[in-house]
Amino acid sequence: MKFINRLRMAGSLLTTSKRVLENAYNQAFFGMIGEVGTNYDTKGTDYIESGYNVNSIIYTIISQQARKTSDVPYFIKKVENKGSAKQFKQKIKTSNDSPQAKLLIKSLETKAFSEGDVLDMPLERPNIFQSWSEFFALYKTFLKTNGNVYIYKLIPEFGKNAGAPQAYYLLPSHLIDIVLKPDANMLMDESPIKEYMLIEGNRYKSFPVETIEHIKYPNPNFDLSGSHLYGQAPLRAGAKNIDSSNEAANQNIKTMKNSGVYGFIHGKSNPITPDQAKEMKDRLMEMDDNPDRLSRIAGVSAEMGFTRLSLTTDELQPFEYLKYDKEQLAGVLNWAQIDKDASDFGNTMKELKKQRIIDDIMPDLNMLEAVFNENLLPLYKGYENTMLYFDASTLPEMQLDMQVLVKWLSQALSDRTITRNEYRDAMNYPQVEGKGFDDFEDEFDEPNPLEIEVDDAETVQ
Repeated sequence: MKFINRLRMAGSLLTTSKRVLENAYNQAFFGMIGEVGTNYDTKGTDYIESGYNVNSIIYTIISQQARKTSDVPYFIKKVENKGSAKQFKQKIKTSNDSPQAKLLIKSLETKAFSEGDVLDMPLERPNIFQSWSEFFALYKTFLKTNGNVYIYKLIPEFGKNAGAPQAYYLLPSHLIDIVLKPDANMLMDESPIKEYMLIEGNRYKSFPVETIEHIKYPNPNFDLSGSHLYGQAPLRAGAKNIDSSNEAANQNIKTMKNSGVYGFIHGKSNPITPDQAKEMKDRLMEMDDNPDRLSRIAGVSAEMGFTRLSLTTDELQPFEYLKYDKEQLAGVLNWAQIDKDASDFGNTMKELKKQRIIDDIMPDLNMLEAVFNENLLPLYKGYENTMLYFDASTLPEMQLDMQVLVKWLSQALSDRTITRNEYRDAMNYPQVEGKGFDDFEDEFDEPNPLEIEVDDAETVQ
């Protein structure tokens, strides 16, 4: 009897525990949904077809962002100190535009990682069609056009490489639908997503959840169709500017083809007859088709007038509208522009490029880093306890003024606040083993921190 009571008590506890873990959030947003595809921002395809493919403003901005993303060097290293590694990642994402910041980052890097060679990517190429540079560039393109990136992992189930992805593919974000589970009223630690569906015309291909890594921008839109499972497309806020700039370009083409403005030719004093009007039109078309100079000259026996029905290019000012659209689209794409009427970025191109890297390139790469470090690298043998990070500090736009850097370092060395090897670290030179390089000796005149002794016989500057 006591045993039966214990079983009842255990069952009651389990039932109570389950009730406590019921997810009110999922009940609110998925409780009325069956096994269906979600729906959000149906213009996702338009952002590519009417934006990236044909709009020169959008293509120029996103292609610049994609190329710069692929230019950022990346490293994979063994982590020695997790605390220092975390601080290092935080510091490297911000501007290290002072010698002090540069030295701090170098110090954290030394503490964070084990000494040794930098590891390569587990795969030489992400797939047979792309290099890693192309992969990173397309990652940025999908993120900026659609707000979502879906990375498909080709994972073998058997063999010596079982469980470790052997290829990575970027699925076309604008063609992906998220399919929910039949019953979305679930426990808190369960995902409501059943699978990802690639839909192209009449063709459908499903991808299991465990084979997809979904990276997305924050999305504040919530509804019962699961809109909040997708990322917010930056170009959604600039949709009207896309239409406006496309129309401005089309109107400019029409104006050039028309060689002027639209209007009517008519008799000024007396009306012209239908036959005269037809003959005049035929003559104008003949003149327009004939390239000879004299073909542009024609005679008429009556006084003629012209009534204009459209505005001229000067009156329409299409280029002013295009300039406005460009500024708005650059804003939604987070690509800073120089404002001649303001003092932003010191109005220098170098400062502008640096700000773009800090504000746009690195935050998006940080999301990709997180996926590799948390979900992908641990799957490979020999990559346990490693960390991938992107380091933009070596890019030309991010370099410190060399004169300022050397002056500060020389003074710090003279004041004994840094060692000679710390001096060399800040200059991106390799460290040197030897007396006076890692300690503070009294003999500060020898050796020069930028010199390396070779076999005690010669000195290489």
